[in-house]
Amino acid sequence: GVINMKWKTPKFLMFGLMILLFQSVASSAPQRLTVYTYSSFPVSLVENIKDHFLKKYQIKVDFRAFSDTGPIFNQLLQEKRKPQADLVIGLDNNYFIKAIGHDLFQSYKPKAAAKIRPELVFDPQYRMIPFDYGYVVFNYDRERLGKVPKTHQDLLDPYYKGKIIIENPLTSSPGQVFLLTTIALYGEDGYLDYWRQLKKNLLTITPGWDEAYGMYTAGEAPLVLSYGTSPVYHFLYDKTERYQALVLDDAAYAQIEGMGIVKGAANPEGARQLVDYLLSPEFQSLIPESQFMYPVTTDAKLPESFKVAAKAERFLNLPLDQVAAKLDRWLADWEKVISR
Repeated sequence: GVINMKWKTPKFLMFGLMILLFQSVASSAPQRLTVYTYSSFPVSLVENIKDHFLKKYQIKVDFRAFSDTGPIFNQLLQEKRKPQADLVIGLDNNYFIKAIGHDLFQSYKPKAAAKIRPELVFDPQYRMIPFDYGYVVFNYDRERLGKVPKTHQDLLDPYYKGKIIIENPLTSSPGQVFLLTTIALYGEDGYLDYWRQLKKNLLTITPGWDEAYGMYTAGEAPLVLSYGTSPVYHFLYDKTERYQALVLDDAAYAQIEGMGIVKGAANPEGARQLVDYLLSPEFQSLIPESQFMYPVTTDAKLPESFKVAAKAERFLNLPLDQVAAKLDRWLADWEKVISR
């Protein structure tokens, strides 16, 4: 606006106007908002957020992507005294107790709080706020797997030797969720025995989801630990139902992904605006076919493609306080069994 004005102004006003003009240009330089997330956060959503914030708030959103949730969390701990991020997107419910223990996030009850499905709200103080959720389940390649397992116990059958790819629970959130799934199913007394047997059938354990899923679609193994919504991607983009979700024992562990405004953030106001935008019907309706997860709000519509997504009869989720108290020990015991 101001810059294109036709100057029909007396000379003495000119200097004052130039100063004002200079100030308005300086102050309209976009503010910045720094967001940490993982590398598989969709480019389409990143672009959507950047465009929306530049247009609506004149805020330039900078995304910094990490290979998975473990590295994001470690970065937040390292920067705790001097935070670099304003908002973190993607740490899941299993990080909640740890994040709260380290006092990483500030509380913000979003405008759409009442529209979030109540069973998904894992922090009543909204230091971590759900933005999507999914089930961590096995997926299988119909063209390469002759015998489809029905239960977790079935995976121990010698038939599956070298046919299974999973992620490492020490570095990957789906990997961690699967470890918790085995504890929910077999108890603290039984899960390590299960793993001793399962180990024989694993082709590999990858550091993160990207590698695991890449190997699976490259045909290296017909079973991979992934999400209940992964088949939707292939249905939409490859026009195939070859890749299927597998809900073993008719039960699944729900991974609820959260967002949190960093304590000591440089731009907490911008971060709050972004939280509210991510829970808007407009943004939530983009999640299913870009993020391939379920939206968390009750007013978001699911697309037709979600007919191929996993349907779980029951949640296997363990109480978060129990997970927090025991996870480090469970992980250490798991590592001993796997490295033997």
